[in-house]
Amino acid sequence: MIDSDAALQAAASSLRQSASIGLDLEADGFHRYPEHVALIQLGLPDGRLLIVDPLAIDDPSPLGEVLADADTATIIHSGAFDLRSLDRDFGFRVRGLLDTAIAAQFCGSERTGLANVLAEHIGVELPKQKRYQRHDWSARPLTQGALAYAAGDVRHLHRLADALRDRLTSLGRLAWVEEECSRLEDVRYTPPPPADESWTSIKGARDLTGEARAVLRELSVYREEEARRAGRPPYRIMSNQALLELSSDPTTNPARLHGVDARALSRSGRRLQRALRRGLESPPVPWPRLGPNGKWTRATRDRLKSLKAWRNGEADRLRLDCGVVWPADHLKAIALHPDRESSDLDKRADVVRRWQWAELGSSLREYRRQALGDGV
Repeated sequence: MIDSDAALQAAASSLRQSASIGLDLEADGFHRYPEHVALIQLGLPDGRLLIVDPLAIDDPSPLGEVLADADTATIIHSGAFDLRSLDRDFGFRVRGLLDTAIAAQFCGSERTGLANVLAEHIGVELPKQKRYQRHDWSARPLTQGALAYAAGDVRHLHRLADALRDRLTSLGRLAWVEEECSRLEDVRYTPPPPADESWTSIKGARDLTGEARAVLRELSVYREEEARRAGRPPYRIMSNQALLELSSDPTTNPARLHGVDARALSRSGRRLQRALRRGLESPPVPWPRLGPNGKWTRATRDRLKSLKAWRNGEADRLRLDCGVVWPADHLKAIALHPDRESSDLDKRADVVRRWQWAELGSSLREYRRQALGDGV
């Protein structure tokens, strides 16, 4: 257990001498708001397991320096969330990354959760401990059971990485995974949009009237402010469904809605009423229009359907998930702009990988000529 600056300094010296580090973390977002990293688990090739308590450490930079050193490989499983969280809380950058979930995908694994991948590739069965999946990782002291659960996520990463590398090498796909992981290293935390804009992401908001959307916008702001006051996730203050129902009928008694926290309501009833009043007094809110980016017609939809058929055929040939084989956004761009060279479309967003162009680029161009008659 690393729970002091001195202990972290000493651990960092040991970590720098390791060829690789297994990495995982636990955050407290199910119980706290805003969310923070509450635990960092590290595994070494010799079997040592280090658990860093960032809540007890003033200067975590020694760990950040180790993770930023590409000479020490970092093994992580499904690491996009972890990388964003480390960037958000500490400004850490991770180099020399191998994501074992990505590696398993390119080995043909259909189920890429850690437990499934461990069982499939090295025959390790993780104990099922659902009670820790929503554990309050910022609560102290941590029980031995919680620490054992957290350590289990990095205990086998080195063996798993070795097995996956061997399999990828035999398939000739190791360079593909290295490119994917190199791109993953550039993932950064992006703050969510403010509450007066994020309401558009609530499923069902588009179906509301303009008047109801004005109310929903104000209720979203209210919920965000109350969540920060209480230090609890917004959905625990008021669920999305409750927001929609109250927006549709502001005369509804919120205490009778499912998904409204009674304690929060008792503290903030007046603020809720003011938010409702602001929404009712606001002009109707139209659904935001996206900028011009081509128009979906029967022809463009048929073209996209045909392009997906090409992708599915290549996925079957490679025995990979179709989402891995070619980016859907790039196929949509081709469908909308058939007169443009597909590689030119990619330059705008850099969504197609080098390995995809090398492995499948000629196939896509030939398919466009023969099946779509694009002449590109």
